[in-house]
Amino acid sequence: MTQKTLPAIPFSSTRLKAKKYRKEILSSVSSIIDRGVFLNGNKVISLERKLSTMFASSAIAVASGHDALLMALNALDLKSDDEIIFPANAYPTAFPVFLSSGKPVPVDVDINGQLDPFEVEKKITKKTKVIIMVHLYGLAGDIESILKIAKKYNLVLIEDCAQSFGSKFKGKHLGTFGDMGCFSFYPTKNLGALGDGGAIITGNKKYYSYILKARQYGEKARYRSQFIAGHSRLPEIQAEILNLYLKDFKQVMRVKKQLYYIYNKAILNSNLSNNARLLESIESSVPILHLMTLTVRKRSQLKKYLLKNGIETMIHYPYPVNKVKAFGNIKNKNFPNSEYLSKHILSLPFHEYLTDKEVQYIVSKIKNFYEKT
Repeated sequence: MTQKTLPAIPFSSTRLKAKKYRKEILSSVSSIIDRGVFLNGNKVISLERKLSTMFASSAIAVASGHDALLMALNALDLKSDDEIIFPANAYPTAFPVFLSSGKPVPVDVDINGQLDPFEVEKKITKKTKVIIMVHLYGLAGDIESILKIAKKYNLVLIEDCAQSFGSKFKGKHLGTFGDMGCFSFYPTKNLGALGDGGAIITGNKKYYSYILKARQYGEKARYRSQFIAGHSRLPEIQAEILNLYLKDFKQVMRVKKQLYYIYNKAILNSNLSNNARLLESIESSVPILHLMTLTVRKRSQLKKYLLKNGIETMIHYPYPVNKVKAFGNIKNKNFPNSEYLSKHILSLPFHEYLTDKEVQYIVSKIKNFYEKT
């Protein structure tokens, strides 16, 4: 069997980063093994303190970003006809919404893939209880307008920041505008572990108290369960890897912001406007991108061409929720922007190990493709 050749420019930096920190990671793992505490130990407590300081809000570490969203929804004690508004293009977000006790109500997004306030307000009824705003790709959507709508109708606002750890709007971290902010530490994220992980931040004492219990069988104290719940625990090893990666997080984000600028400039200088457009963050925001995502013409052909030239790309996401069989009970299936984006988006390599030269090469190959076709 021949070994699969890796692209010259890989999409993700996960392997490269793990290799860079190999010694520190192995040393931390060895220390945890020696101590013999693998769950709910000092490493998780340390991470929660750092997150609480960073976001100026109480943080709870959980097993995944999926669990974070589901637990946030469960904290609201929703009934079966309580409606949950969420963006139709956010495939991973849909699963905890459909698994919750509430009623999913997908709405369309704007041309940058962010929740459209106008579409949100059109879908609000007397049964609406929750809005989930997903800051997809690390971009900031119109959070001020969504927040005004939530306050106007007395709705709970949950921010899905799985892809936007570190992004800010008007100097304030995304995830701190709503009632709860949910994060994923999946390996490829801005802050990623070497496995699953997640966190919830909230300033609401009632929600904090519920989630703290819900991540461990609903227990107020050991074997003293207050309500029925499963468990969602971040392992000590993953927490310590996150603690380690947090040490140079600001530096990594500075590099990614510079790469974003280089991409922007290269695409602009290449006169690609008729064929490719970078998705944009709202004015007054400082996005810390998880993904460098464009809308492109002839996506399938372009993707194959780039791979042939050693450039790995991905699609996030190829289907809106109304096109996914698992979500078959969606009534309103009119999501034009979500459907357009699903057919035209393409994510390019974007991580701290990319060089200026590699970015220029990627953009030059995109330009070459359209010149040839």
